[in-house]
Amino acid sequence: MHYYYQPHYYHTPYNHTTYQPAVRAPLSNHRPMHQPAQHAQPNLMRYVAQRNIAPAQRNQNPQSSNGSPSPYPAVDPELLYESANESNKLMKEASLVLDKLASSKEFGARLMDVAQHSNTQEVERLIHSVGITSDVDIKYNPDGLELEFKSKVQNLDCCKLSISLRWR
Repeated sequence: MHYYYQPHYYHTPYNHTTYQPAVRAPLSNHRPMHQPAQHAQPNLMRYVAQRNIAPAQRNQNPQSSNGSPSPYPAVDPELLYESANESNKLMKEASLVLDKLASSKEFGARLMDVAQHSNTQEVERLIHSVGITSDVDIKYNPDGLELEFKSKVQNLDCCKLSISLRWR
């Protein structure tokens, strides 16, 4: 008959992270330590078989890491793909505005002047004259300009790109 010593670590008010053994020795398993566990090999083979199938087939029957059915639905990256493409479009359009402001002091001075006179329609016209086709919210104050580019995919707000520029 074998007895296993199991140390007990009592919680103290001075140490909130008291040591707890990560793995407890099973008291009912009396097999020699050099024998492999009988259940380890099938799980490993299931994992290897799952890794060898194509990702599209893997998503059809999602399983967790232990081989049981996953509680989460299969992933569909289509919306993420479309959102990323729309975001690229927004970045290109924001780049058009930034390039115009960086290359033309006259354009910047005109924009600041009409903003100072609170001529919102002219500010919007100047920003859109660069070639913007996306929906953009334009806000300005005496300190700067804020542009928020927005886009939709499948009637969902998918993307938003904000730019803040100071001019004072």
